[in-house]
Amino acid sequence: MAEAGKALAAAAKVRGNELFAKKTTEGYKEALLAYEEAILHDPEDHVFHANCAATHIELAADGWKPQKKVEAYARALLAARNCTRLGPAWAKGYVRQSTAEFELVAAVAKWEERKKQDEKWKKDDEERAEKTRKEGKEPFTSSFDKESDGEVEASLKLAIDGACLSACEASCRKGLELEPENAALRTRLQALRDAGHATEEAKDRELRNQAAAAPFKAQGNAAVSAKKWKEAQERYTEAMAQDPFDHVFYSNRSAAYAESEDYEKALADAERCVALAPEFAKGYSRQAHALFHVGRYVEMELAAKKGVALDAASTALQDLLKQAQAETTETVVVQERMHKLRQEKRQDAKLQDLMKGLGGNVQMFNPGGGGGMGDLSGLLAGLGGGGGMGGGYGGGGGFGGFGGGAKARMTEEQMRGMARAAASAPAAASAPAASGETVWESSTSAAAAPAATSFGPK
Repeated sequence: MAEAGKALAAAAKVRGNELFAKKTTEGYKEALLAYEEAILHDPEDHVFHANCAATHIELAADGWKPQKKVEAYARALLAARNCTRLGPAWAKGYVRQSTAEFELVAAVAKWEERKKQDEKWKKDDEERAEKTRKEGKEPFTSSFDKESDGEVEASLKLAIDGACLSACEASCRKGLELEPENAALRTRLQALRDAGHATEEAKDRELRNQAAAAPFKAQGNAAVSAKKWKEAQERYTEAMAQDPFDHVFYSNRSAAYAESEDYEKALADAERCVALAPEFAKGYSRQAHALFHVGRYVEMELAAKKGVALDAASTALQDLLKQAQAETTETVVVQERMHKLRQEKRQDAKLQDLMKGLGGNVQMFNPGGGGGMGDLSGLLAGLGGGGGMGGGYGGGGGFGGFGGGAKARMTEEQMRGMARAAASAPAAASAPAASGETVWESSTSAAAAPAATSFGPK
């Protein structure tokens, strides 16, 4: 009887693997049923539970409702725990367990953010409705009200409430005790570090493999040379997974993130770089460059000064210090407005590039080209800040008009003049800038920041 059950379980597993290989939502759902059938026939086989965990992870990734994603990751975590309980000497089980827990923590955070946003929208809707009623009008009622979250299953709630990054690290450590070179577990540990979790340094040093890291660094440098920024980021991350103590990896990945305009990540890597190697001058250039783009000019000046103290001959650091001091001589209000203007200039430049890419298709919604709201150019003008009253929606003749690309062409001097004028206005200290009066920064502008090419990998 037992042998017959194992045979049926094996057949169900094969069927599940074939369905899983389709890589579709329906395929994953059917694969899950097959793996669950295998468990019914042979509940002690840890691989079946691992496969269930993998399928729940894929279903969670395919979903979009925050609560459903959380529940799917929780199911994956429970299945993975069954796997490691039944097969504690199988490293792959800990890969599943650490993946499920890491993703569950992230999904819970996003769900909480969504609930806060939903509450804000609900409050805004109620305030608008009340205002409409006071005006003697009937408030608009949407027929697309948000579907309320249901109660989380009791069996999942414990897993959800207890999920944490420390437990994820513990799963990684158990797996690495079995397979010290397991790439998936090493990469998960690096993901924990990147998420802000402080992994255990002594154990990290035991795992350090500089020889294994070197090829990934070389591949990352090659990707930078080819301007393949995402690939470069991935290769440097793989290098860090082998050796999280090499400051150059963080310096190089910071530069790659900056090229992708992901400045918060660029800053985090730069900060890790200077923490690991406080005498490495280039780390401060990375840090100052990122701080400029997130609008933290006072800190930028301090970082640049530290770098110059280490390498006074560095043109990049001298330029960064000069730029920082140009900002810190301004009032805080002007600094804030300059940052806003630069952000909007970057956005407008991207929209201009999009329009160039569309070429003759810009008029596809209105072949007559009348410049009305049916014109795609007019539509994007609204998204980019819209034309001023003189230009209308489609004409792009006003200051903010998308068609003219006024924001993308603004110089640093023009933006500074606008920022100072706005800051000196009576309401400047209390009122935010109007959307029509702000503008945007191109990362290629020499006046705005030193050229990114001065930040090549080492």
